[in-house]
Amino acid sequence: MVRINRALQLSAVCLLVGCSTATRQGSQPFSFRALDLRQQDPKGAPAWELKSPEARYDIQRKLAQALRPRGTVFRRGEPSILIAAERGTVIGDGQAIQLEGTVRITLLGGEPVEITGDTARWLPRQELMVIDQRPVALDRRSRISAETAQYFIKRDLVELRGAPVLEHWQDGHSKAGNAKTPAPLPLKVKAQWVDWKPERGDLTAPAVVRGEQFEQPKPAPAKDEKPAPSLVLTAQGLRGNLRQGYVDLVAPVQVRRADGKGWLDAKQTRWAINDQLLSSDQPFTGQFNALKAKGDRFTVDLEKSDVKVSRGCELEQPGERLTAMRCLWNWPSGRFVATDQVLLKRDTYKQVTRAKRLEGKIGDDGTAVFSSPGERVNSRFTLPPKGQGGGGKKRAPAPIAF
Repeated sequence: MVRINRALQLSAVCLLVGCSTATRQGSQPFSFRALDLRQQDPKGAPAWELKSPEARYDIQRKLAQALRPRGTVFRRGEPSILIAAERGTVIGDGQAIQLEGTVRITLLGGEPVEITGDTARWLPRQELMVIDQRPVALDRRSRISAETAQYFIKRDLVELRGAPVLEHWQDGHSKAGNAKTPAPLPLKVKAQWVDWKPERGDLTAPAVVRGEQFEQPKPAPAKDEKPAPSLVLTAQGLRGNLRQGYVDLVAPVQVRRADGKGWLDAKQTRWAINDQLLSSDQPFTGQFNALKAKGDRFTVDLEKSDVKVSRGCELEQPGERLTAMRCLWNWPSGRFVATDQVLLKRDTYKQVTRAKRLEGKIGDDGTAVFSSPGERVNSRFTLPPKGQGGGGKKRAPAPIAF
């Protein structure tokens, strides 16, 4: 159907499907059994359509009110976007369409994307949709919520404004952990604003972002109790691709345990959203209680609360220094393991210990205790000279190895 005056088009629909009028002519709007609006592009291909099983038309105000409206936006003659709501109001000849009540905008394709909200304004001529009440945009594994959202259809761009939050959402529960020690909830990253291209997946947030991870809620929390995050992450922005399941956190990146018992300072860090992993192949520094750490590459498993250094691990505390190719420690338990070319140096007796594997645990005083249960080690240390003082030059003590 070519573009014509909308009142004439609706009148034509009235003649085709039947309608009723009030007793006093013009005192109430026409009531239609069905509504079917269509618009073509300049080449004659379908551009968009809106259908409803029941509608009421006010001639004086040039408004059509529809129940359960269903819309379609076409691209190259094929359906590209589906629109659904509980109620809709068509203004003028389709200049604007107000949608209300559980609005759903579905972007079709191999991996559909859905944008939902309580209300939306569809401006067909501008190829724009504005969702200004509780918008949520989600794909197969990611979810972004905000206060307002604008979807520029032709530009493949969703602008989310008003404290948008990015999170992994599909599983609804963590695979790690057990009934006694449930795994933490997925990380939520808050930004000042986010731009997302749902078809391509590109996502950017150039301002400061803050991530928070919470523990599983208690069975019966107090009504006024507000949970505090167990882990806090900050970065100078993010950019990535949600279809590929990652975002890169812009340096400097900081990860902090809320209890103050550990932190990491890193450069650019990748957040694998679907796997709930933070990783970087650039040098970092950190601390776990009194134990300082640094390395050339790390991975943080957010579900297990594990930190893995896969290259160039160095641990240091007063009087002791450990180096190894790889280290792994668990934040909640304070336990850690160092493997491959492990070298432990102690100031006491200048002791040097070599092993393939050493284990450790953070004690109550905040320092680490190293051990090698079931492993063979090679230790070398120097005993102090016997006695104190005395004259004459004494021979340096011989080192002892075992």
